[in-house]
Amino acid sequence: MEEANLNAMEVAKAGSKKGNLRRRSVIILVLSLSIVVVAFFIGYGVKKIEDYRKWIQHMKDVVEVPTFYHGIWVDDVNLGGMTFEEASAILWQKANEKLEKIRFDLVYGDKRWTFTYRDINAHTDWDIKIVEAYEAGRKGTLEERYNRVKEIEASGLKFQTSLYYNLDKIKGDIEAIAKEISYDPVDAEIRFYPDRENKFEITEEKAGLFLDAEEVFNTIKQRMEKGEYGEIVLIPTEVAPKVTKAELQKLTYRIVQFSTSLEGSSADRKHNVRLALSKLNGYRLNPGEVLSFNKIVGPRTAKGGFMPAPVIMPDKSMQDDYGGGVCQASSTLYNAALRANLEIVERHHHSFPVAYLPAGLDATVSYGGADLKIKNNRETPVFIRTFSSGDNVYVEIYGEPFPNNGYIECTSVVKEVIPAPQPKQILDKEGKYVKQPGGQYEYVKSRNGYKVTTYQTYYENGKKVWTKVIANDYYRPIQGIIYYRPKAEEQ
Repeated sequence: MEEANLNAMEVAKAGSKKGNLRRRSVIILVLSLSIVVVAFFIGYGVKKIEDYRKWIQHMKDVVEVPTFYHGIWVDDVNLGGMTFEEASAILWQKANEKLEKIRFDLVYGDKRWTFTYRDINAHTDWDIKIVEAYEAGRKGTLEERYNRVKEIEASGLKFQTSLYYNLDKIKGDIEAIAKEISYDPVDAEIRFYPDRENKFEITEEKAGLFLDAEEVFNTIKQRMEKGEYGEIVLIPTEVAPKVTKAELQKLTYRIVQFSTSLEGSSADRKHNVRLALSKLNGYRLNPGEVLSFNKIVGPRTAKGGFMPAPVIMPDKSMQDDYGGGVCQASSTLYNAALRANLEIVERHHHSFPVAYLPAGLDATVSYGGADLKIKNNRETPVFIRTFSSGDNVYVEIYGEPFPNNGYIECTSVVKEVIPAPQPKQILDKEGKYVKQPGGQYEYVKSRNGYKVTTYQTYYENGKKVWTKVIANDYYRPIQGIIYYRPKAEEQ
């Protein structure tokens, strides 16, 4: 029994020992596994840390470089791997090469004017673009920078420089060139020499040149924008003269010649008429210009070369005064002007008809008073020639002829005659006019009055084209004045 219990106890002890061994084994196994797991995790963590450290260093190695990142371009230059100084040297050279190409040569004949980039202050912004290019990928966190650098490497990043210039700097030079090339046309000129056989001398016209400075400037501007530099041939425009020799040749035609007679006049009167007309000889009357007879002939004085001759006085008496007869000069000019169809601006008829012209065709003048004014209503100038031959004085007008052999005739018609009143008899008590008793002196001659209409008639190729009234004149009748002295026995 005891032996059995002993065995049972031994068996129990043996089983207990075995159980303890199992527990120890399990504990040891668990501890071992734990150690292994911990060691694994510790090793894994250390590796991770090392890998992260290496990654950080890798990113730093990629982004923290003193050179341009690969994939960065400025214009056509790949800056990847270059230092800032290396890239600057290349871009500076490229910019200079680009600027040196900017050159415009303006050419006209054997003349040449050159403009380069310096003249227009041309430059590129390469120095700004290189800084922008270098800064690409250098801002932000390390990872952001790294990603940006890799993106640049994969896709590329290009910067384009811009060209700046100021063409206004050469605008004044272009205007000066245009002025140098341009010149005004020269019109043909006509000179009138009334006393020569060949009365007209006509110079040749010359065309001018005009270079449009604004057009040249715009051409340079357009070519600058397109980068098309080089030679520009200047082609000025020919400017035609306004007046040609052929046109002036038409002005040499004698439109009219008109004359009046000095027959019966005193030598002094003839002198005055010729002198007044001589002042008109060679006169050029331009389009729109008004000729004033009084202004051209001037005062009728001894200093002016005039002589005393009969003049119609305000009281209608005829008395000698300086310039007597000048009205015949103005009347001769008036008739020539009518036949040239010039515009009569001012004209006055005499107190009574004159002997040298039909009534209605005279033109009286008085310095400081009545004047004869003639306007050139043509588009071309006319020229006046005056001369005398024997007892006749002449006025000729030269200019562009009427078409179709045209000419003008002037006629006057007396519409009414008003009889002269009986002369007034005045006793000359002092014997101022009548020296002998029983004598008399006609101080003012009694004259009939006249109403006269004057006409112009224009013909072409011998056929009447038109007729118009020039003037309606009224010469008032004049009451004569007779001074007398009774006979001695009547006193």
